[in-house]
Parts: sequence; structure tokens; C-alpha cells
Amino acid sequence: MTVNPSPCLIPMFSKIVMLVLHWLPDRSDLPEGLRIGLPMMAGLLLFSAVGDTTSGVNALICAWLVGVQGRNIAYPKRLTLLSLSAVLCCVGAGLSMLSLIQPLLGIAVLMLVGLLYGLCSNQRKYIQLLTYNVGFSLICAMHLLETDTPWLMVLLSTAFGSWSAMLSAVLAGPWLSIQQGEQLLAKVTRQFVSWCTILGYSDAANVGKRLALREQLDDAIAVLAHWLQEMPDNSAVKRIASGLRSQLQLIEAMEEIGRIRQHETSMANATALQHYLYEFAANFDAFLLQGAPLPHLPLGNGQHPALTAVEQQIQQALLPSTPLPANWRTILKLIWPSDADSIKTQWRKALHKGSREWHHGLRILFTLFCCQLVVELLPFQQGYWVTLTAFILLMAAPLGQLQLRIWGRFYGTLLGSLVALALVWYCGTGAWLLPTTCLTLFLAFATYYKARYEIHVFWLTVMMVFAITLLLPAEPYIAFYRALDTLTGVVLSVLAMYLFIPSWTRRWLDNYVCHFIELEQQWLQSIANGTPDIALRWQAHAALRQLSLEVSYMKLEPNTSARELQDWQSFLWLGLTLHCTLVVLARQGQQSQLRPFCQQLAAWSTLFRRRLQPQWSLLPPATTVSDEVHQWLLQDIAQLYAWLHWQQPFQLTSKHQ
Repeated sequence: MTVNPSPCLIPMFSKIVMLVLHWLPDRSDLPEGLRIGLPMMAGLLLFSAVGDTTSGVNALICAWLVGVQGRNIAYPKRLTLLSLSAVLCCVGAGLSMLSLIQPLLGIAVLMLVGLLYGLCSNQRKYIQLLTYNVGFSLICAMHLLETDTPWLMVLLSTAFGSWSAMLSAVLAGPWLSIQQGEQLLAKVTRQFVSWCTILGYSDAANVGKRLALREQLDDAIAVLAHWLQEMPDNSAVKRIASGLRSQLQLIEAMEEIGRIRQHETSMANATALQHYLYEFAANFDAFLLQGAPLPHLPLGNGQHPALTAVEQQIQQALLPSTPLPANWRTILKLIWPSDADSIKTQWRKALHKGSREWHHGLRILFTLFCCQLVVELLPFQQGYWVTLTAFILLMAAPLGQLQLRIWGRFYGTLLGSLVALALVWYCGTGAWLLPTTCLTLFLAFATYYKARYEIHVFWLTVMMVFAITLLLPAEPYIAFYRALDTLTGVVLSVLAMYLFIPSWTRRWLDNYVCHFIELEQQWLQSIANGTPDIALRWQAHAALRQLSLEVSYMKLEPNTSARELQDWQSFLWLGLTLHCTLVVLARQGQQSQLRPFCQQLAAWSTLFRRRLQPQWSLLPPATTVSDEVHQWLLQDIAQLYAWLHWQQPFQLTSKHQ
């Protein structure tokens, strides 16, 4: 007799399988795990074979520091960037020699590096990681010197780990460069489909999700634009650039369709546009792979002449024979400015008096000082992990993001330590440790890019416990000390976050709001002048997405009220609506009657900064328009002023006035 499984067990089993898969690396990250893991294991085993286990761990760490920077970067760029990173790791190890002269001198250098690390917190991730690598290698090298490791072995292990990781990242370049570009273009397509799907039901309630999906799409576009700028001109590169150009045109068209649907008064027309967005997203992959037909855009009986122009733009974007413009690389630089331009721009912001970056740099400096003081005063066996943990956690400046990172580190370290120590206690130190260490090393760095930070920390902790137990079987408690010291670093980071130098998001939120409105006003001014500035458009959209990120960080902070979050959610929707209206105006080239709107936006920023002061005007200047799109703009600005009215404090009027 056949026994059928209970219907209740099947969903439960599926949930368990999905949970396990969630804690394993994604398929696309498996090559990255091998690329990073192989030089790490090579350094660890090489220096352990010559009898210097601590230098082997240092080589492993340096290979990790350099290796993780190579993801999604074009192979020619990898050679330059990772070579610089390897040099800086060696510089960090060299600076540790100052601690041999005077320990306080080494600590002072570490604190200065921490300040620089904080000032770079607004840079691109791979630029920020350069200062991160200097500080990390400096801390490790100082620890090795304190444990009487020969200084020559410290330098050799640092050089071997960092340079082997660089070579591992660039060796496949001649064969895989074009494949890398195709994978990046495929990622842009996936993110475009996800974003296009949400346009069909986008409203004020899910504006955060829409902006989050747009952020993922823009990040994918930026990575591909960066890749294209670093690659030479050839037919394959131009084919990928043509695919990106096509999707940029489609994004603009879909934004305009979404804006028309939002303003549509006819329920039938709005529903038709909604179904069109769904069907376009559902069939777009089939169109690219098999040439399947795409749905026809409903024109609404000619009620919206703009839809006819949008349809022509979509047809032009889908034509494979459309040649690239001669200045296509210049256009890409508007989307993704060069590293030199980005560094200058972000440094000017960071060095501004009272900036978040200064605040964060001072917090890192003070926290590292506290960590070193605690390590000196208390008998920690693996005390350098206290400082390392704080240094790792303080990579993020916003308090909400930092809080999420700290708790992820805490949960991952605690769970990983319990699991690994339990396995070592139960199974002993047999032959199983070597293959298990290699497997967990691969999993640790194949999960480095998972959205949930604790997954990577879990596998990293398990790997470190197994590696220490494998290399030092006579001292099994070292793994326990490492876990204890890591948790101590977490505690000090929590104290720095909440008690020492707190950094609440609302402290800088006004600056992000005004920056976005000012960019929108400048873009509108360029449209009014008849020369729409593409760079301003992308900068304004990036500013809106950054504001959305700040609001999402506020959700994680304990002192944020539901009313406050709802207010900012509403502002994000109004800002997104205004931005989409300007997209329509820029494409249509309508310049008449726009200058009064520019003045209204400029006045809004001034009133926003004075919103807590009494006696200020609430309504924008009256403007008469006849064009439909201009009417949208008038309504958008009026809604911004209405939102500002709700931010005004209630004023009591004296009876004697």
C-alpha cells in the first residue's frame, strides 16, 4: 500500500528548502567565491606549510580585502584598481612598523586612517574600500608584530595575499571580458522588467518599493556604463552599448506612460495602460530571446497626443539597426561620471563643515581609540578582533544602516560560533576539518554579496573557527576567544552608535530634501531655456533615490514615529511625480510658461528651511496654464506647497493682538 504524504507536510518541506537555499550563495556568485577563495586558501596553506600560521591567516585576510573589490568591474579597470589596492595593503603593513618604534605612534596612525575612512564613506564602494584595506591590513600587521611575528614575514604574507588576489581577478580577462558585459546587460534587463512591472500599480502607498526597484535598476545601469567606459571600441562592445541605449529609451518611455496613467481621469484608459505595462514587462524577455511580439500601446482615442510620440520612441528603441551616436561615450559619462570627477565632488561634500562624513570620521576615530584602550586594559587573548570588528561595522555612516549592520554581525557571529564550536566538540579534530574548512571558505565569500549581512558573517565565523582549530589543534579555545572578542567589538560599536556620537538621520534629512528640489529646479530651468541638461536629470533622480534611502534608514531608528514616516513617504511620491512630469516636458521640448514654475520651486526650498518659523507664505504664486502637461506641473508644485503646509507648527494667536 502506497502512503501519500500529508498535504500539510509539503508546504512545510518547501519552506525549509527555501530557508536553506536562502543561506547558501546565489548561482551568479559561485565564480566570485572561487576567484576570491583560491588565493585565500593558497596563502593560508603556503605560510602554514613553512611553520608560520599567523602569517598564513594574514595572507588569507589580505587576499580577501583585495579580491572583493573586483566584482562587476571591467577587467582592464580591475588591473589598475586592484593593483592600487594591493599597494595600499602593503603600505598599511609598512605603517605598522611604526608601532615597533613606539606603540602609541602606531595607534595614532590607525586613528588617522580611521578618520580618512569616515571621510570616504560617501565615495563609491570600491573607492571607499581602498581606505578600508589600509586600515584593516594595518590592524592585522600591528597584531602580528605584537605576537613576535618577524616583520619580514608580515610584509611577505601581505604582499602574497594581496597580489595573488589581484592576479586571480584579472587572469580571465582576455577570454571573459565580453561575457562579463553580456551578463551585466542581462542584469539591466532583469531589473528593468521588475521595475516596469511595478509601474502598473504604483501609488503613494508603495512608492518606497518603486524607488527601491529603480535604485536596483540604476545601479545595474551604472555598473554597465562603467564597464563600457573602460572597454575599447569594437563591434561586441558597441552591440552591448546599443542594448543599453535601447533600454534607456524604454525607461524614459515607460516613465511617461506611468505619469499619464497616474493623471488619467478615464478608468478604462487607466486600466488599459496598466495592462499594457504588465504585458510589456511579461513579454520583454521573450521579445529579446525569440523575437516574440510586444503589446500595442493603447492610445486612448487620441486623448493624449503624448502617447503617439511615446509609441514612436518605443518603436525606435526596439529597432536593432539604429546606429549609436558618435558621442555615446560622452553620454555615458553623464550617467556615470569618471572616478576623478566623482572623488572631487564627494570630497567637497565630505569636507564641508558639519557634514555627516566629518561626524562619521570622528566617530570612527573615537571608537578605535576606545577599542585599543579596552584591549590594553583587559586580558583579551585575541584582542585585535575587537578593533577589527568595530572597523568593519563602522563602514556605514547612516545610523539606521549601521544599526542593521551591527545586529547582523552580532547574530551571524553568535550563531556561527555556536554551530562551529558544537561541531568541533562533537566530531573532534579529525580529517574532516580540512575539506570542511575549504567548503566554508568558499561559502563565506560566495555569500559576501547577499542582501542579509548576517548570512555572510555566519559562514565567515564558521570558516574562521574551523581554520583556527585545523591549524592550532592544541589550542582549541582560540576560536572561542575570537568569537568573544568579536562580540566585544560589536558592543563597543553599539555604544558608539547610541551613546558616544549618535548620528540620527533626521539631522541631515533637510539637506537631502533641498538638494533634490534644487536639482529639479535647475533641470526645469534648463528645459525652460530650451537646452535640457541630461546630467541634471540623472543627478536629480539620484538625489531622489538617496532621499528614499535616508527615509528607509529612518524606519530602522527607534525614535521615528509612524506619522513622520508617512509624511516622508508622501513627499517621496510627490517628488517622484514631479520628476516624471519634468521627464515628459524635457522630451516634448515645451518651454513656454516654465519660468514662473522655476521661481516657485526656488521659493519652496527657502520656505522649507524656514518651515518651523512663524509668518511665512504657504501658497505659490498664481499661474495660468492651458497646456495639459503644464497643468500637471502646476498641480505637482501646488501639492508640494500643500505638503509644506502640514509641516508648519500650529501657532497660537493672542487675544490681545
